[in-house]
Amino acid sequence: MTLRLLFSAAAMTVALGAQAQDNILDVRDNYAIGDVVTVTGVVTSDDNLGSVRYLQDASAGIALYPGADWSDWDASPAIGDSLTITGEITEYNGLLEIGPNLTAVTFEGAGILPTPQIITAGSMNESMEGELVQVNSATFPLAGQEIAGNNTYDFTADGETGIIYVRTSNSLVGETLTGCAVDLVGIVSQFSFDGFGGYQLLPRGPVDLIPASGICYTTPVVQSNMSTSGFTLSWSTDLASDGVVEYGLTEALGQTAAGASGSSDHSADLSGLEAGQIYYARAISTLPDGESAASPIRPYATVSASSGDIHVYFNGPVDTSVATEEDALSLGTDMNDTVAAWITSAQHTLDVAAYNFNDQTLEDAFNEAASNGVEIRWIYEGQNANIGLGNLDPAIVTHPRTDGEGSGMHNKFIIGDAEYTEDAFVLTGSTNLTTGNLVQDLNNAIVFEDQSLARAYTIEFEEMWGAEGMEPNASNAKFGADKSWNTPSEFLIGGSEVELYFSPTDGTTNAIREEIESADSEFAFALLTLTRDDLGDAIATLGESFFVNPIGAIEQVNTTGSEYENLLSAGVQVYQHDISNDLHHKYAIVDYASPSFDPVVITGSHNWSSSAENVNDENTVIVHDDRIANLYHQEFRAILIALGVVQSTDDLEGEVQCLLYPNPVQESLSVEWLSDGQPGVLCLRDMSGRLVLSERLRPGVSRLSMQGVSAGVYAVSVGGQGLPTRLIVE
Repeated sequence: MTLRLLFSAAAMTVALGAQAQDNILDVRDNYAIGDVVTVTGVVTSDDNLGSVRYLQDASAGIALYPGADWSDWDASPAIGDSLTITGEITEYNGLLEIGPNLTAVTFEGAGILPTPQIITAGSMNESMEGELVQVNSATFPLAGQEIAGNNTYDFTADGETGIIYVRTSNSLVGETLTGCAVDLVGIVSQFSFDGFGGYQLLPRGPVDLIPASGICYTTPVVQSNMSTSGFTLSWSTDLASDGVVEYGLTEALGQTAAGASGSSDHSADLSGLEAGQIYYARAISTLPDGESAASPIRPYATVSASSGDIHVYFNGPVDTSVATEEDALSLGTDMNDTVAAWITSAQHTLDVAAYNFNDQTLEDAFNEAASNGVEIRWIYEGQNANIGLGNLDPAIVTHPRTDGEGSGMHNKFIIGDAEYTEDAFVLTGSTNLTTGNLVQDLNNAIVFEDQSLARAYTIEFEEMWGAEGMEPNASNAKFGADKSWNTPSEFLIGGSEVELYFSPTDGTTNAIREEIESADSEFAFALLTLTRDDLGDAIATLGESFFVNPIGAIEQVNTTGSEYENLLSAGVQVYQHDISNDLHHKYAIVDYASPSFDPVVITGSHNWSSSAENVNDENTVIVHDDRIANLYHQEFRAILIALGVVQSTDDLEGEVQCLLYPNPVQESLSVEWLSDGQPGVLCLRDMSGRLVLSERLRPGVSRLSMQGVSAGVYAVSVGGQGLPTRLIVE
């Protein structure tokens, strides 16, 4: 197809004033941002990469950005089109582009697509930016996950690592990340706030993941039967094969455990292991003809001999009327004292990863620990003031993240005595080590007394530290997307399953989404911000279920990309936290009133945003424990009460029977049964005493339709007894 596009006289003047360019490499090497250039090449991308197109000739490649779309021109460029384009050179987060100020677009007909250049995973650089390349025999550590848009995924090949980026428009979204070794094709791009590094591969849909092995893994390698002396690894392949696991205390492995022979379903038992230890392992499946496929080497933890106690603290109010096993602790302005007590309990080592620090109580605690001979290493975010660091004992060694990308090193964790079974602990949660966060803004802290978890956090810490000793190695330190998924994700702590994810490498958002989708009865969330479309969509979809009525509170509802209005439009009971102090939490609670449905708490430093998922250093724990879920539920109820959302109905002795929300109500009323006895019948009467609605409640949360109930004020009671509660129907 040949289309000659007409331009305005002004555009013609700009175009004629532009200097002639020899080729794309000439543009990249010899022209500056703001120059107007003309180049010709073959289009190598399509809508899988959004509106951006990549143009390549025999010398180099470059991105073309028309703005939101190509509607100003007669056609949208397709792969294989030969194109001549005139426009202004710009740069977006390190990526050199032509556009969005385009003055001429000429389709020259069909071109000859370049053959992808064969490269290694770690060799992507500026000289390849915009070019079509191929990495052979690549595997994905997160194989088995559902691919989400606006996400990055690590891949490995021949011992090197790289990153792919998947836009929301990519046809890979919703597909399962393959467990096959693939020849990975894509275009080299860049996303870096300072213009250095950040190179990533952009596949153009499933067609760019070309199977490269005669046998594929159809499931990830899954850990089960965890104990202090071993565990089982299981996996499946698409063809019958012989399975074996290679394992050891380092990535050199060195030991083997036999799996099934001549089967597509495999498992191998690893026994005689040390308690509280991290082991590295990979599965190998071999066909009768000798061809084999290996899973990525991954770390796995045994159960530790530590106490396994889990402690939860809040600095805001709690509603103990919904307590089932123990009352949640509301420390108020004493949160910093409690954190300080954990700091001074350390006998040997403390590793701190803190986004910001300025609390004097904690300064004193760290200095006391240092004076007692505790070795303290500290990683912080270089963009923040961190004024407390200047008041610390000189023996405390610090190391910043300084690239300025996103929120940077956004973690909030402390590791104590990781190498000592009885003393090891990890303190994490949502609170920064600042006075404002510790004693004013609503935050939570959770402490695990567990050596396996402490050792896993230490692996992450030392990846950012760049060394194993007391002195950091800045040249070897890795932050953000430069890190790898190199920590265990499954733990058994005090008999409860705990999952651990570090961002941006471990697929945190996918893990959160899976927990949202797993809810059977209840789902609640308290978040500083929510801007991830996929998480918002998951909550909205959950709300369409008859059995689950999501409810949540969000602090920042007017930020760019906020899902708040979308959730409201979908009928989700979500409320703006518009009272002081700020809600700084990043937690969700699943099935908190239904112990038989696997109650879960998600918490940590990870805001539900793309910056947290793709750029920042973050940590998230997912705790499968009904006691922990109830503790967080108590704090969440207090948030709803403070917002005026929740009312209660009482029995004759004044004990709470159930909670009603929202109030006022429009379409659907949620009634949460709290008493030990069988749920009663909820009665709704108007001000004249006339019975308007009578519904038998069920255990957990009942959802009652208010359609057909006229707007007005009503009295609610249960079983015709008790103290009525006022309900407003709008």
